Amino acid sequence: MRLRDPSYNRRMLFIWAALAAAAASHAGAVVLEAPQAPIASVPSFFAPPTLPELSPLAPTAPALAAALAPEADASALASGPSPRAVEPQEAESADGPGWTRGSFESSAGGRIAFKARETACGAPARVYSGGLALNDSFETLFDGAAAADRSHYFLWTRAHGPSAWSPTRAVTDADARDLARMIVIASRRANTPKVELVLHSNGTIVFQRLLQLRREPEVREALRRLSGSRVVLLDGMTHYEGAEREGGPEVARLAQANRMLVGWLDSWDDLAAEVESAARAWMNPAALAWLTGYRAQRSALLAAATAPAAAQMARDLDERWAPELESARLRLRADLERDAQGDGWREALIRRSNDAFRLDFAARDARLARRLDIAVDFVHAAGDRLLDWRAARLLMERFGLAAPAKMPAAGTSFTDPTGRLRGLVVAGDHYFPLKEPGALARLLDR
Repeated sequence: MRLRDPSYNRRMLFIWAALAAAAASHAGAVVLEAPQAPIASVPSFFAPPTLPELSPLAPTAPALAAALAPEADASALASGPSPRAVEPQEAESADGPGWTRGSFESSAGGRIAFKARETACGAPARVYSGGLALNDSFETLFDGAAAADRSHYFLWTRAHGPSAWSPTRAVTDADARDLARMIVIASRRANTPKVELVLHSNGTIVFQRLLQLRREPEVREALRRLSGSRVVLLDGMTHYEGAEREGGPEVARLAQANRMLVGWLDSWDDLAAEVESAARAWMNPAALAWLTGYRAQRSALLAAATAPAAAQMARDLDERWAPELESARLRLRADLERDAQGDGWREALIRRSNDAFRLDFAARDARLARRLDIAVDFVHAAGDRLLDWRAARLLMERFGLAAPAKMPAAGTSFTDPTGRLRGLVVAGDHYFPLKEPGALARLLDR
């Protein structure tokens, strides 16, 4: 990195400020101003950051290109050493009779929490993971309707309490690796060679990313446990090149705004890291003051950018449910209010949303599920206002299940010729797993 003079630094900072304003105008965010302290007070060797290439979900980086290679097929998954055993920590649980809590170290840092209700029965263990803003998609099922013939494990993704937030730009990559680790842990603890997956909303994106990371040893081990088993995708979605055209101009606009916002965060974070390095080396008061202001304004940006999603979720949870589910609704409402106050939850929400728009889930990725003989159930709630039938149909067709152009009536089901891919339309909305635990239990146990 060649040395730059302070005037160049000043010009670059104001360029970044202009980019920030543009991103904010698209994303509805507050604008972070350029540092108020004289830039010339920063040591002259301080050079502007080179913006890093993110760990993109599109197949561009060499490691990712290798992960997507067609030869990474089911036979390759059947060989190779098992990953190092990961021993979770256990703790007492307040989640109801029979439940215990545990945690494990994420490959991306921080401890990831899960809860378990285990039995000696031999049916495949079942692993659950939930949505984007509200992670606890199965609380009412776990309150009593979950089948007793198998062990159940629920994974809290990072930044959803009690799982920690450990900063990472590739949140969905981390989620996929954490899911792989949870699958392996569940299989070993329950002593069952196979594991079933039940995923809701953003969890369906994580599963697709898991298929793309198939060359990694622990992911390969997890996929081995899923082979010949079953995955249930509830209110799912996908993304690949050209998919935004199906969603219309509004979806394309949201994707652009999200990309700009995340790019803005990354550019300023890189700059802040350079300033902090210089400040620590030279104890520069102006740089230290700028860092303090930057962190405060960054927090304000995250709060402003995620406020609409948090408010919408709160309104949804303010609507009364069936009397027997009211205690769960109030508990979830309190959890959301707690989580939404944290910068970790806010940043994870933004980055997961951006990851979903950047996912390039190729047809060859979907074919891996067929080669592994995984039965995939696609369940769509007829009244889903967050993910409509277009989103559901794109996902089904990407996996090879032909879906009607127009959404069928609730209660309709259809399969592919093999019977391993099944679509089902159910009555309810995006919160079907929470509002209809009895119907969900029957669906899972059929």
